Amino acid sequence: MAPKLQQQLKELGSKLKNPPASKDALIKLLKQGATCLSGLEQSPPKSILDSMQPFSNAIAKPELLKHQDREVKLFVAACICEITRITAPEAPYDDDVLKDIFELIVSTFSGLSDTNGPSFGRRVVILETLARYRSCVVMLDLECDDLINEMFNTFLNVARDEHPENVLTSMETIMKVLLEESEDVQENLLITLLSVFGRDKEDVTSAARRLAMSVIEHCSRKLEPGIKQFLVSSMSGDSSALKHEINYHPLLYNIYCCAPQILSGVVPYLTGELLSDQLDIRLKAVGLVGDLFALPGSSISEEFHPVFLEFLKRLTDRVAEVRTSVLEHLKICLLVNPFRAEAPRIISALCDRLLDYDENVRKQVVSVVCDVACRALTSIPVETIKLVAERLRDKSLLVKKYTMERLADIYRVSCMNRSNGSIENDEYDWIVGKILRCFYDKDFRYNRTILSLSLLPSDFSVKDKVTNWIRIFSGFDKVEVKALEKILEQKQRLQHEMQKYLSLRQLTEGGDGGETQKKVIFCFRVMSRCFTDPAEAEENFQILDQLKDSNVWKLLTQLLDPNTSSLQASNFRGELLKILGDKHRLYEFLSALSLKCSYLLFDKDHVKEILIEAGVQKSSGSNELILACMTILVILARFCPLLLGGIEEDLVHLLEDDNEIIKEGTLHILAKAGGTIREQLGVSSRSLDLILERICIEGNRRQAKYAVHALASITKDDGLMSLSVLYKRLVDMLEDKAHLPAVLQSLGCIAQAAMPVFETRENEIAKFIKENILEHGHITGDKPPDCWDDRSELCSLKIFGVKALVKSYLPVKDAQLRSGIDGLIELLKNILSFGDISREIESSLVDRAHLKLAAAKAVLRLSKHWEHKIPTDVFYLTLRTSEDNFPEVKKLLLNKIHQYVKDRILDPKYACALLLDISSQHPDLEENKRNLNDIIQMCRQGRGRQISSQTDGSSPTLYPEYMLAYVVHSLAHHPSFPNIDECKDVKAFESMYRQLYLFLSMLVHGEADGKSDVSISKDKETLSLLNSIFLSIRRSEDAFDAAKSKNLYALCDLGMSILKRLAPKQDDLQGSSESVTLPSVLYKPLVKKDENDLLVNSVLAEDDIMKDSETEGSEIPLGKLMRRLKAKGAKARKEVKNEHSPTGGANENDFDILKMVKEINSDNLGTAGKFGSSNGREHAQKKRSSHNFRRENTRINRMFPCRKELKVSTSQSFEGF
Repeated sequence: MAPKLQQQLKELGSKLKNPPASKDALIKLLKQGATCLSGLEQSPPKSILDSMQPFSNAIAKPELLKHQDREVKLFVAACICEITRITAPEAPYDDDVLKDIFELIVSTFSGLSDTNGPSFGRRVVILETLARYRSCVVMLDLECDDLINEMFNTFLNVARDEHPENVLTSMETIMKVLLEESEDVQENLLITLLSVFGRDKEDVTSAARRLAMSVIEHCSRKLEPGIKQFLVSSMSGDSSALKHEINYHPLLYNIYCCAPQILSGVVPYLTGELLSDQLDIRLKAVGLVGDLFALPGSSISEEFHPVFLEFLKRLTDRVAEVRTSVLEHLKICLLVNPFRAEAPRIISALCDRLLDYDENVRKQVVSVVCDVACRALTSIPVETIKLVAERLRDKSLLVKKYTMERLADIYRVSCMNRSNGSIENDEYDWIVGKILRCFYDKDFRYNRTILSLSLLPSDFSVKDKVTNWIRIFSGFDKVEVKALEKILEQKQRLQHEMQKYLSLRQLTEGGDGGETQKKVIFCFRVMSRCFTDPAEAEENFQILDQLKDSNVWKLLTQLLDPNTSSLQASNFRGELLKILGDKHRLYEFLSALSLKCSYLLFDKDHVKEILIEAGVQKSSGSNELILACMTILVILARFCPLLLGGIEEDLVHLLEDDNEIIKEGTLHILAKAGGTIREQLGVSSRSLDLILERICIEGNRRQAKYAVHALASITKDDGLMSLSVLYKRLVDMLEDKAHLPAVLQSLGCIAQAAMPVFETRENEIAKFIKENILEHGHITGDKPPDCWDDRSELCSLKIFGVKALVKSYLPVKDAQLRSGIDGLIELLKNILSFGDISREIESSLVDRAHLKLAAAKAVLRLSKHWEHKIPTDVFYLTLRTSEDNFPEVKKLLLNKIHQYVKDRILDPKYACALLLDISSQHPDLEENKRNLNDIIQMCRQGRGRQISSQTDGSSPTLYPEYMLAYVVHSLAHHPSFPNIDECKDVKAFESMYRQLYLFLSMLVHGEADGKSDVSISKDKETLSLLNSIFLSIRRSEDAFDAAKSKNLYALCDLGMSILKRLAPKQDDLQGSSESVTLPSVLYKPLVKKDENDLLVNSVLAEDDIMKDSETEGSEIPLGKLMRRLKAKGAKARKEVKNEHSPTGGANENDFDILKMVKEINSDNLGTAGKFGSSNGREHAQKKRSSHNFRRENTRINRMFPCRKELKVSTSQSFEGF
């Protein structure tokens, strides 16, 4: 074979000495030569080399090396590559020829971009040969720097993602060999390599980037100095680097990906860019650093830790766009690896931005935390999610809504993780309670989408959903339970009105118009109140009424059917919305309406499953979950009684259950839903009546209460017949004194449910309670009990007796028709005064405290219907009960007041009790402040709303400022109020000042912590109204006790001075002299006296005081000192009439105690008083902030330090005030 090849090569060589003119003939020769050469091994015998020589010499002629035809050049290059392979490591040509040869070879590489071309394979062979035998190194010896640079550039330009792996590998090998074998990397070569990263992504393929990154990674030691120098020059703005027009940010990113150690020297420059004053530079730096740290599998090295810290600090950048960019990259960073080492620091920084002043930033922080939590729930601490949940109270509706949606996502993920065993605890159940609390936010009050559709996974079975609800409900507090009740109550109201509307609509279709249409419009008006925008909702109802598609009305009817399951309701709702189409103007409205009036949240299947679950929990002994089951059923019985259809027999059987919780819950269910399910209970058999009657006598008090109401509920005559029989039996049992707690409870409940029955023997009951219970005393010979829980059995009976009497004046119907309330109020007054119905009855302090609390609660309950019958002294005795020595009395009573006022069944004036004991321990004081603020906000939200139930005169006002008249009057009548005529100690007014300041600042600032959610204009309106109230009080006198009028005036002085301090501008108090109507039971108009008489009296008063000062030495009572200064003021105003003076009747009354203190301090010490000299000016100058209230509290504490008693004198400072 070898001789034949040798002969062929010789012949080809001779033919190529004079190449044929024809291109085809030339190519044919070259192909034959390439084929022959490819059959030879490297370093063959000399004979073969000699036979090759003619061909080798011919192929290297300039006319072939520089032939104009590309195809010819390709075959020439292929032949020469084979020759260099065979002769390696010896060079077959001299340097000049080799330069031309390598130039030819490099030119062939440009065709590698066409992977489908006919010559692609031959070009790949040339490339592989060059790489495999490292013949490219000769280019370094020949100093072909420009050619090498051109080859690098060609490789990076032609590299394609679709190239076979061997092509890219061969390119990489050639480039790495050339770099490693070179002594120094030329700048142009480096620029060529780096330019791949600095150009637009559209200009460079990902294959080219991978090629360059691989080369840099393997040659990092050789390239590091040049790359580092280039980066430093570029980042420092060196013109020599800028001329290359390479964007160094993507360059940094890619180098960090492949050889991060190279960048150790540029860390300070990165930090500097993050701190740059130029926004675009900071944004680019944030984008770069964020991309670096978000790389999968990357960890932040020690060299880059300063950059990471500065990157986190950009979360506090003054430009929101920068903060947003940081958040976007942190999100990617955590999603790539939620458990990375830096995660705790990142999460901590994110928490700090939850209070960012930009709503979009706050929303994005919520997004980051919640996205990461949904990806890996345990990667985010529960405490962090709780901080996120606080954004449900954000001032921005955008943030609030988004937070609710994302919290629902987290809870849904936790449910799925719990079901598959990923987590076992219930540490995310609190989320549901937080979402429920949003019902009290006006922005969420009518939005139940999250609760109905998004809270639990859609693929959960009814059993799974019920199990979750029971577990969640067991952890609810009273507020959350109340919120759920309100949501279901609203649903019940809407369902009822919708049913009524559908019935009326059928009548109108039958031709019955006119009056029916008016009823329809009224239905629309009522239902529209269940939507955020009632006016828009009412208009949508009008449009809905015009729809003619019968399928729409059929589906709406099915949604309202209690027999429709939640799954069916979801399908019906989907069909309804599909009929309309998402472009229909009613689409969003019907989406909300169908959600609100359907049984998506709970259905009959849920009720049955809850009942089954109660039995399961009974077997496991979990009383907490049993209680949750029964409580949910009670709530559903109240607001969705139709859902209980089908479980009537189960309820009757449960009345005989040995578990008291189940029995009590069943009684409560019957009391609430008995009227709805009475037909299926089989009440005609009397068996149920007998069971209930027995419970009324032998059960506990709560069971007896529910049993009485159940009897009234399950019979068509409202229980009159059944209760009559029971009533006779109960009254007859009184003399036996058996089961008295349950008997008294049953009697009181009968009075509420069936007053005609109760009145038949009312006197017997009242006489028995008074003579056999209330008039008895109880003092043991042992040490009197001092523990709150140590009340006697007799005390309990007295409380039960009082409750029974009170209930008799709170019937379900026609309470105002009852007579004899005065006697009961007198009895309650005695108990409030003495702790018993008379002073002579002996009882322990604990018993007296319990009875006082019971009497105070009784007054609160009676006030709902009998407020006009409660005297002022009883009102104040009730308030002062909160000052009892037993802290339990205070806590229980104040919580009850807060609850009743929030539920709008008690006049807000009773909130004065929250101010009476300002010296409480810090936690109690903070709770009182929160409760008071709740009441103020509740009243404030009522402005502008006309509520039908509050149109009568006895309904509580919804304007918090009008509580001031009651606050001032209650403080003036408080036993601790100092005698103005005799008081010599300014500190005696300390508690009054604190109480007034607390109340006024909360009215003005909006919240107890100083955070305000009201506008400046509202503040000004509030300040003006409060000042007008003070002025009106100054123009009035005490209607209850005229002698206390001076106390009222002193408090007005204090109050108006506080208002001046709270007002940002003193102009806010101008023009506030309008008269305000005050409660007539507390105030009456002041009889005006002649001006001359006032002046004479003032002068006489001054003379008297001066005489007193001579006899009393330097100590002068505070009241007399006030009158002296007033007298001086009156004389000055008489002499200078043309000077500006306060308008109206405020001339005499415009007196400021604090100004008086300042004047005395200034006269005697030559310095301004601490209180008067600084606080007002500071407050006027500073902006309102979240620290205002705390600062003011600090000032109060400074004003009233604990020190020796100070007296008002002409030689003593008043700095204690």
